[in-house]
Amino acid sequence: MTADPHARPKVPSFHEALNLIIKSQAREDPEDPDQFIEPTNREIADAINAKYGEGSITEEYLRKLRKGRIKSPGLDKVSLIAGVFELPLDAFNTGKLEKVVDEVQRFLDEKRQKLSDEQEPLPPPVRVLARTVRKLTPAGVARVQRFATRIEETEAMEAETGAHE
Repeated sequence: MTADPHARPKVPSFHEALNLIIKSQAREDPEDPDQFIEPTNREIADAINAKYGEGSITEEYLRKLRKGRIKSPGLDKVSLIAGVFELPLDAFNTGKLEKVVDEVQRFLDEKRQKLSDEQEPLPPPVRVLARTVRKLTPAGVARVQRFATRIEETEAMEAETGAHE
């Protein structure tokens, strides 16, 4: 069976649009630079409450929105969410969601492409070292940096004297 070329694409529901917008806010995983971490409901609720006042929205309310258990949230809650993501309120207008979804998807694709273009793939030993260093205290990181600098200096001296040949 082939798809009907004249069929209109399904207009996403509020929760589908919200989840896509939240996905666009994902940040790089410090443990695995090839992965992204979406903000949690708690992080979003905390950001909204910090910006608009304690008790403006709850983590549970966001969870219900994201799961589709609340089909038609009030304008007051939608405006809080739009505001924290710096989006126009009509981003959640179901008549315009198709355009918003396309725009957010384009944004995500560009963001991922830019990140992959900017980053040279690291060799496996460097990835392991980077993950290990992220777990160290600031003093431990400073020691690793001093150690690496000394190794670099030693190799430079060996190259000058030919001791490493």
